[in-house]
Amino acid sequence: MSEEQENPQENNPIDLNKSENPVEIPSTSGPVTPPPFQQPPPFGQFQGGMGQQNLPNSTISLVLGILALPACCFYGIFGLIFGIIAWVLGGGDVKKYQSNPGLYTESSYKNAKAGKICGMIATILSLLFIGFVILIVVGAITHPDAYDQFFKGFR
Repeated sequence: MSEEQENPQENNPIDLNKSENPVEIPSTSGPVTPPPFQQPPPFGQFQGGMGQQNLPNSTISLVLGILALPACCFYGIFGLIFGIIAWVLGGGDVKKYQSNPGLYTESSYKNAKAGKICGMIATILSLLFIGFVILIVVGAITHPDAYDQFFKGFR
């Protein structure tokens, strides 16, 4: 038997000063620091369809469009304001999506489109309601007797 077979390696101490292939460790003045952490590129900066991002105003457009519908009942003013803003923001996002559909998510496009449509409907309803209120006020001013007769029927 050889010397290694008789004495297993775990019984033989290892001499670090004596080695067959000496490796030189470079001396440094301080501890070795790992390279600094590098952040990945911002979301949506990848090319080739990876990392699609949401349209910037799609959610705002949808929320304002939905709020504009019941706001038409408040003399039409709030519905008109919210509706126009939703219409403009949604329309801008729809144009952005149509110019570069691979960069944006389809769900944000659908939100922008729904916000634009709700804004259109709310704007039209608000304008109709404002026109109706104006007709009532003008009719009451020009024909006060007819206005009085109309409301006497409700008493």
